[in-house]
Amino acid sequence: MRRWRRDPRASIVAAPVGERERWVSIAGTVTVELDGAHDLASRLAARYWDLDDPTRAADLAGIPAEDQVRLVLHPETVNRYA
Repeated sequence: MRRWRRDPRASIVAAPVGERERWVSIAGTVTVELDGAHDLASRLAARYWDLDDPTRAADLAGIPAEDQVRLVLHPETVNRYA
């Protein structure tokens, strides 16, 4: 967190699993947002986790008890290879 406050640049590269030839990279600046992290975690958990699994449900129930922030990447450059 201290690094992003000092130098807010970041990048991310994403590619389909097992696919070397197709990817996208996004670079830009990051802002640290103090609100919305718990809501985002709940939405992502509902989408990607089996919440009928008691372990995952307990993980999700514990999230609001933790201090969390959202890191928002504001794209400045987007590159792709397809």
